[in-house]
Amino acid sequence: MTDPDLILRGGTVVTHDGSAEMDVAVRDGVVVATGPDLRLRAAREHDCTGRLVLPGLVDVHVHLREPGMTEKEDFGSGTRAAAAGGVTTIVDMPNTSPPVTTAARFAEKLELVRDKAHVDFGLYGMIDHDNADEIAGVAAQGAMGLKLFMGQTTGDNRCPDDAAIFRGLEAAAREGLVVGVHAENDHILRMLIDRLRASGRTDPRAHLESRPDFIETEAVTRIITLATEAGAQLHIHHLSSAAGLRRLVNLRAEGHRVTAEALVSHLLLDDSAYDTHGNLIKLNPPIRPAGDVAALWAGIDRGDLDMVATDHAPHTCAEQAETDVWRAYGGFIGVETMLPLMLTEAARGRLTVSDVVRLCSYTPARRWSMPGKGHIAPGFDADLVVVDPDREYPLDASGLHSKHNATPYAGWPLRGAVETTFLRGTIVHHDGEIVGPPSGRQVRPRPVPNRGTR
Repeated sequence: MTDPDLILRGGTVVTHDGSAEMDVAVRDGVVVATGPDLRLRAAREHDCTGRLVLPGLVDVHVHLREPGMTEKEDFGSGTRAAAAGGVTTIVDMPNTSPPVTTAARFAEKLELVRDKAHVDFGLYGMIDHDNADEIAGVAAQGAMGLKLFMGQTTGDNRCPDDAAIFRGLEAAAREGLVVGVHAENDHILRMLIDRLRASGRTDPRAHLESRPDFIETEAVTRIITLATEAGAQLHIHHLSSAAGLRRLVNLRAEGHRVTAEALVSHLLLDDSAYDTHGNLIKLNPPIRPAGDVAALWAGIDRGDLDMVATDHAPHTCAEQAETDVWRAYGGFIGVETMLPLMLTEAARGRLTVSDVVRLCSYTPARRWSMPGKGHIAPGFDADLVVVDPDREYPLDASGLHSKHNATPYAGWPLRGAVETTFLRGTIVHHDGEIVGPPSGRQVRPRPVPNRGTR
């Protein structure tokens, strides 16, 4: 074997299927060997004794707000936050300004962000009310998938009707692209918002009441039915309720094929947080009662939920201080805090670190056909995270790398700290500091087109 240029020595390598103390050898940004006490030498060696070595996390649900809303976040600040949090691949959502609904807009966005990324990235296109003919052009430029908003969210893009959704699903199926869905019934939630506003409600809990669980359950039922008929690959983003999860499980039992994610925030916060944090925790779908939180954790334990993501959704601190719930924006930062928070849950025994890797790295990389991501083995990219599993500390919001540091987790006690992040064998973050210029690359999926008809 040609000598590697980097060896990580003596750490406990954790993958989706277990852990073992071993070395990791890297050449030209790719893992070339793993094993205990590798008898190899390299120009660079990194001592990982007493540390965990994880594959870089893959967050398939972030909003970096570029173009059009860079006062909230941009690709540089958002990917610095990702690197500091041990996330080495992100996939950015298309509800920017303008939204990424055409091949031309996809090209413009790619040109705008490609030299700013500190981690590798994919980009979604959007299924709009009249853009099915654009999807082939978006796919040709390496779109990671398509996002469909069935319910109102940031950008307030018009939700397509069912015929437009079906045309978009058919086009996605032809190109082999995964369609990720924000599953809420837009017409009903807007009606409920109007009723609550007319009654004079402006408090944070009114948001939860405007989006009851049947809003999600109906949309989950409808989109799974349509996607099966169209032959499309379907993923449900941020499934939030016990009722929605039950419906998902039942439809899978009937033979429908679909994956689903939970958000860190839906796993760690319940509706009591409205009393503490107000509109800071406004989220679409909303933070729900403790019974829904327990159901999501049970879904993870059973394997009914496939992965965990962040829905990293920055806004300015002034926007997040808004007291009128209807004027407040939904979402908050999360890409930098996901791994420490999940490691803390692992330290408490709620899941294992291998579970964290499976949910936050391996499975999303496989679902979106990302070559070389989400695993530590020869042939995979050397996207590696060195973690001190025993370090205990409070979450210090002032040290976060996003443009605005408002987070409901400020001060939370954590156990498990990201020390060093490698992107394709190069250190991009160490001890809280970003290292080097942007070096992230676009990740393109290897989709399997469905050219036939059902």
